[in-house]
Amino acid sequence: MDKPSRLIPFVFGLILGILGTIFLPNYVRPYIPDWVTGKAAVVKGTVTAKQKKENTILLTVNTPDGALLATFRKRVDEISLLVNEKDVIEFTLTQYMPFIDDPQIIRIVKEQQAAPAPAPVAQPAEKNAKEVKPPRQEKPQDRK
Repeated sequence: MDKPSRLIPFVFGLILGILGTIFLPNYVRPYIPDWVTGKAAVVKGTVTAKQKKENTILLTVNTPDGALLATFRKRVDEISLLVNEKDVIEFTLTQYMPFIDDPQIIRIVKEQQAAPAPAPVAQPAEKNAKEVKPPRQEKPQDRK
């Protein structure tokens, strides 16, 4: 084989490798085991602000490590309905970052609202006399 014929597969593989590392991780990550991709940390925080712009949702989340801004561009309507301010939300991240795009939501815990006061139970009307049970009537027995 001469040099130009060896160079074409090398260049093709190089371009394919570069493009694969740029575009494929988001598509391949759900199918790769965790031990290959590295350990992802679960970040838990409270949603302090929510803003919807066109096809994006911005959530400001306070975490023990600090505040972060999560931007969602996928499943905007579903996330908008599900997440409200003061909800507790959990993300998976490789490390804490202040700005994250389309993080994977693990869990959402709704804000605990105060339980409404139970309605007073209606008291039965007072009775002047004791309840009297009607006398029990027995059937006469036929004796032969």
